[in-house]
Formats: sequence, C-alpha cells, structure tokens
Amino acid sequence: MTKSKPLLATLVVLLTTSSCGMLGKRTPASERDIVLSNIFSDVHSSLTSVSKDPKLCALQFSDLYKRLLNMAGVASYFDSTDIKSIDEDIQNSFETRLELKESFRNFINNSSDSSQCLNTAQDVARALRYIEDYLIELRVQKDTNINSEYINLMGEFPYLLVNPKYKDDFKSYHDLKSGDVILSRGGAYTSAAIARIAVSDYQFSHLSFVYKNPTTGELSTSEAHIEIGSVAAPIQAHLDEKNVRTVVFRYVDQDVAHRASEAIYKRIKKANESGKNIEYDFSMNYKDPTRLYCSEVVSAGFKLALPESDFFPKFKSNFSAGMIPFLNSVGVPLTNENVSQIDVFAPGDIQFDPYFELIAEWRNPKRLEESRYKDFILTKIFERMDKKGYEFDGNLKMDVQTKALWLLRRTPIVRKFLEKKFPLNMNPTQLEVFMMLDKIGDAIYKEIELKSIDFDHPMTPKEIYQVIDDFMDKDLEVYKKYKKSSDSPRPAFHLLFHP
Repeated sequence: MTKSKPLLATLVVLLTTSSCGMLGKRTPASERDIVLSNIFSDVHSSLTSVSKDPKLCALQFSDLYKRLLNMAGVASYFDSTDIKSIDEDIQNSFETRLELKESFRNFINNSSDSSQCLNTAQDVARALRYIEDYLIELRVQKDTNINSEYINLMGEFPYLLVNPKYKDDFKSYHDLKSGDVILSRGGAYTSAAIARIAVSDYQFSHLSFVYKNPTTGELSTSEAHIEIGSVAAPIQAHLDEKNVRTVVFRYVDQDVAHRASEAIYKRIKKANESGKNIEYDFSMNYKDPTRLYCSEVVSAGFKLALPESDFFPKFKSNFSAGMIPFLNSVGVPLTNENVSQIDVFAPGDIQFDPYFELIAEWRNPKRLEESRYKDFILTKIFERMDKKGYEFDGNLKMDVQTKALWLLRRTPIVRKFLEKKFPLNMNPTQLEVFMMLDKIGDAIYKEIELKSIDFDHPMTPKEIYQVIDDFMDKDLEVYKKYKKSSDSPRPAFHLLFHP
C-alpha cells in the first residue's frame, strides 16, 4: 500500500458547487463542509425529477457526476478538520444515499431516458460512497484512540453505518434476520471484475443469503463461489472471508424472505451433504436454477417462495457489445444478435431495488485504498475492451500451466488439493483468463503505487484514472516496438492484453 498522506485532499474529486442542503442544521466547520453541503443539496433537488421527468433526471445526475470528477486538485479542500466534523459529513453523505435510493421506490424503467436516469443516479451513489471512504480513511489517521482491528459487521460508527430507521435494532451481525441479503466486496481482481463487468460500475462483487434456524437461532449463509460452487455454512465462514465492504439489505416482507432463504438453504445443504455441490453458473443465467452464481442464489430462493412473481431485483444490469469476447471467454453466451435482449442480476443491482431496504453498511478502512485501485484498474481494462477492441491473448507458458491444472483437477491423487481453487466445470480457457487478469492487474497496480509517491495526498479517482491511461498508452507503444523487434524492451502487459 502507499505511504500515509493527508487524506482530505482526495475529497476534491467528489465535490461540486451549488446551494445549501442537509448540513443546514449546523454551522459548517470548513470550506469542505460547505461544498459537501452543496452537493447533498444538489442530489436532494434532483430527486423530484426521478419519477416526473427521467430525461431531466439523467441530465441532472450526469452533470453532477461530471462536476464531481472535474473538481480534483483544488487546493482549498486540502484543509484539516476535527473528528466531529468528519463524522457529521460521513453521516450526511450516508443519509443522502438513503434518500437517493428511496426516490426510486416507484420508478418505472421503461425507456432509454429512464435507464439513463437510473444509471447516472447509481454513479452519484457510488461517488458518495467514495466520499465516505476518503473521510473514514482520514478519520483513521486523526483518531489515535480507535481499535486497529476491524471485524466484519461489528464495531461502531463510522466503520459500521446503520440506517437511522434501524438504529435501535441493528448493532452487529448478531442482529441479522432470516432472509437478509448481504452485499459484499472481496479483494481479488476477479471480485473487481465482477463489480465492473456490466454497463454500470459497482463497488460490490458478491451476494449471500442469510438463513436463521427457527429452532436453534443459528445464523448461516447460502452462497455460490467460483471455486467450489454453492455452499450452506455457518455465518462465521462468511465473516472469515474478511471482505472490504459489507452491506445488509432486508426484504419488505419478513415471512416471505425467511421462506425464500430457507428453501434455497435446504436445497444447497442437501447437495453439500451428498458430496456434490451445485456447480457455479458461469453463464450468469438467473432464469435457470440448475447451476447458481452468487446473485442467483438470492433470486432462485425468492422464486421458490414466490413462483408466480417476476425475478428479483426489479432493475437488472445489461452488457455492452464490446465486452462480448471477454464474456464468452468466461462462459457468458452472448452474441451481437442477443446482447441487447439479455439482462443479468449483478450483485450491485440490489442497491436500488424498491423491495429491499438498506439496513447497515460496514467497511474496513485498511483495505479501501487497495479496493479503490482495483476498481479503477478493472474499469480501465474493460473500457479498453469495449472502446478499443482489446482482448486477452495468453502465451504458450500460461497455456501449458492452465491445461496442466485442468488435468490435475481431474486426477484422483491431487484433485483434493485443488478443489477449493479450481472447480470441475471451469475449462482451461476460463482458468487462463483469470490468471491473465491477475498478471495484468498486478502490473498496473504496481505502476499506481509507484506514481503515488509523487503526490502529497492520496490520489483522487481522477488522478488514478490518468495514471492508468498514461501507463496503458506508454505500454502500448513499447508493445508495438517489441512486435517489430524482439530486441526492444518487453511491454509490461500488452503481450497478454492488446487490440
């Protein structure tokens, strides 16, 4: 990770100017507070257009998001403030996101304008979450009395943010209810890829379905993992994954939610006990429950409880045509002919679903910067695929490695040592893609860390994006020269990923 720096500077990327807002209930302590107050007001004033004028909604949120990014580098926001002020800014940002989500309760997504309204609102929500991230990191630097250990869905504000409506009912994971849905983010590049794979960029990569045994009170989760398929396990197994972010959502009908989680839990548990887990669904087809991917565990559970209902969530993701080669390589059967008709339940889609209420949100301050870097790396990798025709291109050595692993996974003597790393239904091409993704991501990550030394503040999203773009462009030129003459320096990653 990068060295310690004054974190307040990074807020700049997420600030804008406008009129007063939620912070009017107190006197702003700094210029940053004033600007944050203005952005909260901007979001609030745009909420009325969500249901009344989707086209205006899209324009307002799009303009707001662009102005947020364009504010990077303004020195007047590099000031330092007290912990109380930081906490109030975090809480107000969180409550603004809750308001934004609530404004879509009766939203109908039935046109290109309404889709754009939803997508740009999701962009603003993502930007607000980054505001909170930077503030929480700043708070960690300023507060010498905090506990340095962070346990998932445990702790106090601001590492655990609780919806004011549930402040007396939710204190930790012990207060989870049967049917709750946990949205989370792991630390691997595959997690970042899942978070960024659809048209909308998200900060989350995984969904888990909570089941509470009505007799014993024991909490468990039903989940699908690429490596091992679907598993039903005690809640501690989920907590031990040490995710970067965790958000708890609760369905509006507690009885239905319990029946849904119980039905899918029993199905997965039965398969586990038989010694053959339900395989991971690389096709990401939420309508076919034969195999399951993480989000599909939730939608399949609710389909069992409500067979006549539409599939959850209400708003789903789509893919862009430029991503077809990559999606095909990992198992999603898309073509130029069907890409516009296919939708997918991406984990982050649950954030704006009107039937699920956000209960609490937790994050690990120690890992936010790493997660942020990986978010932006995958955004740029996918952008090159979508806009410039980049594709993965494995070398002979990697091809041999993946085929050897694939064969070893099927060899009785050694397969037990690999079963938690490589599923039987993952083919050599998929293995190779994930290996290349790690190598490419690591190369770009090292460049970001190197360039971060030049900054006297944690790099803003805009600055990180610029570093990635510059590095990719430079490495492309090295790649072109290397292709003409092998005596030239080798590119950092373009031999594995190029137009």
